[in-house]
Amino acid sequence: MSDPLATIWTCCSLAILIMATRLLMGRYCRTKWDAGDSLTALAIFCSIARIAFTHVLIVWKTNNVSDEYRATHRFTQQEIFHREMGSKFTLIARSLYISLLWIQKLVLLMFYRHLVKDMPWGKPTVLLYGVVFAVTFCGSIISTFVECRPFHLYWQVIPDPGNCCQALVQLYLVGITNMCTDLMLIFLPIPVLLKVRLSLVKKLQLGFLFSIGFMIIIITAVRIPFTVQSRSSETIRITWTTGELLAATFVANAPKLYSFRHLVQRRNSVPFGNLHRSGPHGPQPMDDLETPAISITEVATLRVKNSDSSGTTGNTKNEGSVNGDGKSPRLMSSQNQ
Repeated sequence: MSDPLATIWTCCSLAILIMATRLLMGRYCRTKWDAGDSLTALAIFCSIARIAFTHVLIVWKTNNVSDEYRATHRFTQQEIFHREMGSKFTLIARSLYISLLWIQKLVLLMFYRHLVKDMPWGKPTVLLYGVVFAVTFCGSIISTFVECRPFHLYWQVIPDPGNCCQALVQLYLVGITNMCTDLMLIFLPIPVLLKVRLSLVKKLQLGFLFSIGFMIIIITAVRIPFTVQSRSSETIRITWTTGELLAATFVANAPKLYSFRHLVQRRNSVPFGNLHRSGPHGPQPMDDLETPAISITEVATLRVKNSDSSGTTGNTKNEGSVNGDGKSPRLMSSQNQ
């Protein structure tokens, strides 16, 4: 296996491993299957499909070759067939790449939705984000198929199809919209972070958790000029996008995996069935394995909610009270969320 193929397979395998770990940890902790899990399962399927098409197009190559190569090389019928198929698979691989990026954005948005749901601006903001993501996704997909006219130039080998098969417009459009939507996700939890009453260490933990999305922006910003410089190399372009997908997968699933860490710690430290939650008719037994993980972000949301609803010192004291299990009643209520 060539070095580019080995790199691509390694990155794809790591991305699938991260997503599979998220789903398996959810089943181990017996958390409810949510929209983020469904999107993650879809992303695994898309990742497997993309690596299949990517492997073939790298081996068979595409019609995107340099002028110097065309001037000195004689294409055989078999090579033309292989390059035509590789070029068609390129369109599919690019579409899967865009789909995977935007799926990971939605996965992270689903996590942040729980973080900001108690904010007065939370629901409309999440809805606005969803609309922006839908528009940018559709625009990115459309740009993949409109640059070459007539359409068959996307896979035409002989005669020279021109520069449209290099898809530079699609490169810039997808890259810019990807960076802008990632910035939106980074900014979304900042108001919560500024409002919470947490120690400096925990605020730094939150800040790091929310800001790792900058890693994708940096990779995209570096990838675009490198791709433009090597516009006749589809292998370089795919290698960069695969690394970008690995980073996006890590960023989207890191908060959820971190929350599972807290749930596993609680499972090991609290006896099964000893937790209780407050209901309309008093305390009710709560199965610890069926409650969502209490991550630092959920604690932050709880404190913001408490600070908004309490205006007196007495209320503040009540927030710090604990029940017989050593748990705050409000914390118990947040577990039920």
